[in-house]
Amino acid sequence: MSDKVIAGADLTGTKENPNEAWLVVARLSNVGLEILDVKKTGSHVIGKDLAAHKTLSLLGVDCPLSFPSAFLDFVAVKKIKKGYNSWQEVVEELVFTPYDEFLAIAKEFGKEPKRVTDTAGGGTAHSPLRRANPNMLHITYHTMRTLASLDPSRFFVQPFQDAIPFGVGVMEVQPSDTFKYLGLQHIDYKSKPKVDEALVEAQREKVIQNLINIKERKALTFKDFPPLVIQKHFKHNFLHNEHAVDALLSCYTTGMYAAAPGHFDDPFACDALEVLLEGWIYRAH
Repeated sequence: MSDKVIAGADLTGTKENPNEAWLVVARLSNVGLEILDVKKTGSHVIGKDLAAHKTLSLLGVDCPLSFPSAFLDFVAVKKIKKGYNSWQEVVEELVFTPYDEFLAIAKEFGKEPKRVTDTAGGGTAHSPLRRANPNMLHITYHTMRTLASLDPSRFFVQPFQDAIPFGVGVMEVQPSDTFKYLGLQHIDYKSKPKVDEALVEAQREKVIQNLINIKERKALTFKDFPPLVIQKHFKHNFLHNEHAVDALLSCYTTGMYAAAPGHFDDPFACDALEVLLEGWIYRAH
């Protein structure tokens, strides 16, 4: 296997804009998936952080990269347009639509349908239009605008855009689906009011250790996937912040895809044209 540099990002850190973000970068090689960098950053500067990794080839993001097609049709009517023919047209619309205006359109729409991919293969993802905690509408809107700020000569968003030679593919991943696929015990590692943070950190340590040990636990079942290698000096980031763990899980899912894409569902195998506007969660199967 030739070495690849891949990354995972969590952009769901705050309700503010710019969003807090975490970025985990790793090298995929015959040794495994070795963490190279863990960084707390922001949605407004993550493009510069990504650009610093000259050999980066793939980025996994753990939140929706588009909206349900029925809602996009409604937005087009409100904008007095015939409809959107590509994801790029949708993103360009968002760039020039303030969030308050977009929120008002979503409230007028009044429904929270899911995308085709949200329930494909037994998936249970939230609708990108969800406004309760977590506020997926806010997260999805700002994530799409962040993607619009990336260098289009280097980054392409899957499955909407054609691959760029030596470019960076951006894909939507769902860490909870990865846990389910790997058969890992569900452990709640999120901070909560009135819950001792030391206990939560212990839970995060279990999550990380379970991920590191999957090759030992089921070496034949997961023979196509890389072992996770985390140097000791990186671990404190994951123990102290749930969003750093989300970025790590996104990074590992992306590493799984880079190592063995045949184990992931093909976005066009579902035979649904909506995928061309709604996007796709890359899940192992």
